[in-house]
Amino acid sequence: MYISAAFSASEAFFKLSEATKSKYKKNPEISSHGWVQPGQELLHPNSVFELRECFDIAGNERFYPTPDEHTNFREVMEKLENEGKSLMRKLLKLLGLSLELEDTDYFIKCSRHLDSDSNNPQNTITNECDLRAIYYPPIPHDLQVPPGTVRCAQHTDYEILTLLFQDDVGGLEVKDVNGKWIPATPIPNTILVNTGDLLQFWTNGYYPATLHRVVIPEKEIQKRTGRYSFAYFFAPDDKTPIFPLKSKFIPISDNGQEDTQPITAYQHIMNRVKSAYQY
Repeated sequence: MYISAAFSASEAFFKLSEATKSKYKKNPEISSHGWVQPGQELLHPNSVFELRECFDIAGNERFYPTPDEHTNFREVMEKLENEGKSLMRKLLKLLGLSLELEDTDYFIKCSRHLDSDSNNPQNTITNECDLRAIYYPPIPHDLQVPPGTVRCAQHTDYEILTLLFQDDVGGLEVKDVNGKWIPATPIPNTILVNTGDLLQFWTNGYYPATLHRVVIPEKEIQKRTGRYSFAYFFAPDDKTPIFPLKSKFIPISDNGQEDTQPITAYQHIMNRVKSAYQY
């Protein structure tokens, strides 16, 4: 029920006037929260055409449309975020079990912000995006776009895991180990889980980050239809060092030594954010 409510709330927000949405525009040099206008963020350095807009919900300093602009946007988004936290706790436990770590709660213990209020100043995560509402506008009839042009360029997510909620329009593709792009066709009442960069670093490639993109569908009716989705990105606490863990499943580096130069979760995410926003 809360997922369908989130889609309705998202659609209502993105239908607001540009002047209204601009009041909540994201400034990535200050915060990870706010509206991302089309073209503001490029996920691939060679991107020319990434047609999408977003609303990122993250960090401690949050602002939302007023009740007269949108009746329940904040309420619905916070509900979806909290439900995402509950599911993520279970997935982090499963990751520890799957790797047979000595401490199977390792990933949970690196994510203390799971137990804190998103608006609590004690929250250790301050700059990564927790929840992203995404809108891919319809392609205008007078705009000729060749098949295969991307709405969202190929990229990997920055964090550990991503929960992706899709509508029924489609367009998401993932690249398999053979380098072939495969449609991630929406399945009703399911959540797609992507692995991210931090998990790849932590497992030295045992769980590779999922390379994915969103293309413009070739079918005319889908091309002219707006697409909505939600991505719940999950990262550990800011100061968490990321280096290959010890497990019988995690391969040793080519030189026979584990990587001894860890990067913190915060450093990695901010490096990727700076690249995406070109500042």
